[in-house]
Amino acid sequence: MSWRTVVVSNPARLKIEDDQLVIMQEDSVSLSLEDISTLMIDSPQVTLSSALLDRLAQHDILLLVCDKHHLPSMAGLPFEGHSRLLAVQRLQLGMSEPFRKRCWQRIARRKIENQARCLELLGRPQAAKVRALADRVRSGDPDNIESVAAREHFDAAFGPGFERRREDPINSALNYGYAILRASVARALTMHGFLPAHGVHHHSELNRFNLADDFLEPLRPLVDLYVARVSPISEFTGDHRRQLVGLLHVEALIDSKRQAVTRAVEVMAASYLSACHAADPGLLILPELLQLKPHSYE
Repeated sequence: MSWRTVVVSNPARLKIEDDQLVIMQEDSVSLSLEDISTLMIDSPQVTLSSALLDRLAQHDILLLVCDKHHLPSMAGLPFEGHSRLLAVQRLQLGMSEPFRKRCWQRIARRKIENQARCLELLGRPQAAKVRALADRVRSGDPDNIESVAAREHFDAAFGPGFERRREDPINSALNYGYAILRASVARALTMHGFLPAHGVHHHSELNRFNLADDFLEPLRPLVDLYVARVSPISEFTGDHRRQLVGLLHVEALIDSKRQAVTRAVEVMAASYLSACHAADPGLLILPELLQLKPHSYE
């Protein structure tokens, strides 16, 4: 199982030798492709070949490219997906409205429960108030409880009056972390044959990753927990970026097992496929937030 995230943030030339990723800088480093789950390019002075891109795809490695602000601007996802791609997409497009609404109910509830857990880990007294909101989420969340909980959560985590749309180091850190997890979710969903633009709840015609944004929701509190712990942030630094990328390998609880987030995302995507096959939202398995502890790979 792949477990390594590689970040290239300095000028380098990348190439393939004997199924190894070779990073050529002042000193060359070779890494087995079988161990790599994500390759992030965070420098405009990195060159790589089409042969390397092909090998990344064959090993199902997620490629992220960052812009001048160090935010992921491109996610390279393998073209080959599930062995029965058309069958999966027919299932996805044929979902009933009640099925989608019940799936969103489960997703919204788990997101709110994870937000409450985040506040508990931060020692915030508002945790119980946020947790109580989870029980109020009905099918399809017609009362928009998910949004109400988000407002309570952000005020508790980052202080009253905190604005998500404001440009500041805290929001830069949140956006970066969300983008990393979103790309990982999109990879898992496409590998299971889903169309990432066709969401359960999100449905913007301008968004190619509506489905990924749906399943990102329960994972957002993971980023919130890290950012709140390092706040206040006067400057969003490279060290922050490295630690946010590292969240892909901290533990989450899914299906009663402690797994790395990258593995938890795959379990979540597979469970959604099972739920679609059976038309049973109860088969959807979603991650639960734990302490920020690196997962031990056996």
